[in-house]
Amino acid sequence: MKKSVKAAWTATGVTGLALSAAFLASSLPASANVVAVTSPVSAGPAAHGQQYPDGPSSVDGSPMERCRRGTDYTVPSRNPVLDESLTTSFKSNVGLSVKVQLEGGTYYGSRKLIFTNTSNAPVHTDCLVLKFRAPSGSVDHHYRASVQYGHPQQDYVEVPRGNGESHYVIRLGFHDVPLADRTIPVGQTWVYELAGSNQGSMSLEATRDSVEVVADMNVGGNTWISRYGTKRLGN
Repeated sequence: MKKSVKAAWTATGVTGLALSAAFLASSLPASANVVAVTSPVSAGPAAHGQQYPDGPSSVDGSPMERCRRGTDYTVPSRNPVLDESLTTSFKSNVGLSVKVQLEGGTYYGSRKLIFTNTSNAPVHTDCLVLKFRAPSGSVDHHYRASVQYGHPQQDYVEVPRGNGESHYVIRLGFHDVPLADRTIPVGQTWVYELAGSNQGSMSLEATRDSVEVVADMNVGGNTWISRYGTKRLGN
């Protein structure tokens, strides 16, 4: 079953559970070694009409747990993302803004994609897909949010372009937590962060403008990402 945004948010409340050790979901830091940050850009409708999953958490087969387990898909001989037109302007099917921030340094640093919910209703990020370009060779990639989150996982693939940049395709997946722990309230933020060397090989603006967000609008799970050969990263 599915719930409306308002009904799902009211029924679930805002209580969070224990956080994943590997994908720590905490309040965003008040200060950091910020080297540079872009201006934000916005995309997506304010009235997005996203449907929410019903049913219990922690139960296989429940709509709430549709992305709790990942499948390691065979990597194509030539990944189809290499033949897609390059995205040069932020795209989203829900109302969001995004800016990109570099912390640390250009030799080695963290490139953070910082999203804010600009729509008029909460957005749930369970089964949400991110596609973007960033410097090749990320050695650490994880998720943070301005509200408590539990057990976020991800289906992930990096596809090098051969010019120092890579395509990154990620699907977020949560488990064992209520809907509120998978949801970004209006005006709140969430972050996807990559860390690695050669941060000077691609501008922050180029990464920002390459971002595509495909939220799961109909509780279908965004299973189409299988064509990119994603792998489930463990907690």
